Amino acid sequence: MKRITQLKNEALDALHGNFAKAALATLGVFIVSIAFSVVIQLISGTNILDYYEALFTNDTAALMEAMGGNIYVTILQILGGILFTMPLVIGVYNSFRVLFESKGSDNAIFRNFFKLAFSKHYLHIVLVYLCAGILVALILIPAIIILVLVGLVLQSIIVAVILTVVALVYCIWIGLMYSQISFILVDNPELDIIDTMRRSRTLMKGNKWRFLLLDLSFIGWILLGILTLGIGYLWLLPYIHTTVSAFYCEIRDAEKTAE
Repeated sequence: MKRITQLKNEALDALHGNFAKAALATLGVFIVSIAFSVVIQLISGTNILDYYEALFTNDTAALMEAMGGNIYVTILQILGGILFTMPLVIGVYNSFRVLFESKGSDNAIFRNFFKLAFSKHYLHIVLVYLCAGILVALILIPAIIILVLVGLVLQSIIVAVILTVVALVYCIWIGLMYSQISFILVDNPELDIIDTMRRSRTLMKGNKWRFLLLDLSFIGWILLGILTLGIGYLWLLPYIHTTVSAFYCEIRDAEKTAE
């Protein structure tokens, strides 16, 4: 298995000469997402200026007033998230996977965001990812509820802290187990919900700790990105996505070699 530094170096090699294009693509998809959200709010009759002012000030009453007390605004936002934002996120991940696998030659990053998100497998991607998310939530919720109830019954700060740590570790573990679903959906569109989740579990067997360390290795860069008022994320996110893609390609190819 490759070291984390090696995966990062391979990601940088794929991004070499493509960082500017990747940054612009990241900015572009951010603008498209914001524009899509604004369009939904306009269609639903939301007062845009009052809505975002209330959102930034965390004023729930003003937020509801800006939305006109209309529950359909929330419904439209949820549907927009499911039908547009969710597949677009998957397209973003896989666009950088394509960039990595092509060693930087397939650098139509922004176009691939949408090409991969809204392909002929669009409905399959939406349904499987949505159902997989619901199933993962169903796995997490009962355990968390039990931990919270036990903490409330015992009424001990020490026990509450321990249970919180246990719940956090459990959530991270489940998240790592199903962390490769976004790639599998595009790489193996023939798989159904259960098989997609099973494949992610199989690929991550023995690789969870390494993937966690890979994620943690970006903490310094993430903090630095905050200091740049988020501007640095235009370059950081492509770096992260491409490195994560390198990890996926490695464990996928290792499985094929083992067969």
